[in-house]
Amino acid sequence: MTEQDEDGEETGEDVTRDYSWNYADILWDGIQAEKVRKAFEKLNYREQTLLEKRLAICMTCGRVGSWKNRPTFEELAVMFEGSSASGAERAYRKAAEHLTLLLVENGGIHAVRLKQKSKTKRKKKIATAVYEYQADCDGEWGEILFDFENGTGSIVRLADWDTMISNVFAKRVIRYLLNCENDRLPKETMFAFEMYE
Repeated sequence: MTEQDEDGEETGEDVTRDYSWNYADILWDGIQAEKVRKAFEKLNYREQTLLEKRLAICMTCGRVGSWKNRPTFEELAVMFEGSSASGAERAYRKAAEHLTLLLVENGGIHAVRLKQKSKTKRKKKIATAVYEYQADCDGEWGEILFDFENGTGSIVRLADWDTMISNVFAKRVIRYLLNCENDRLPKETMFAFEMYE
């Protein structure tokens, strides 16, 4: 079957073909997939199960399931007999962090740990804050001062492994925190990214 243009003429484009993206192929294509697989194999059975079920993906073959059919934390708690929903969520987050650290270790991704050192509030909103950050979750912590009222962040001290010229990790932290909603600014967190800069 071919598509027709406004005048009723055939365009020659086959409309029966599905040109949509296959997310499993994209996710599991290339070197990164091998790094993810190797890191995943180092997790224990419980961590593997939590990640696969909650993310609706088979880490062995790359098959992606329906996101809306993934189990809730309550359902995951039942799977692990006796854990609460909040306990299952904590276990899931710990498993995701463990996988992230393994991927950082094997060069698959980069990650930053953040800790809020201090903050000042005005009218129930955080006006300024000082955050410590750790590049690739290792080495000495750096420090960044944020002025959320003016939407700025300035580097006080670079973390070990951050680059002297481009400050890649510090700039990621600044972008990340300035894009957070003020009432959802984390006290502690870790986020991962691939290096494009």
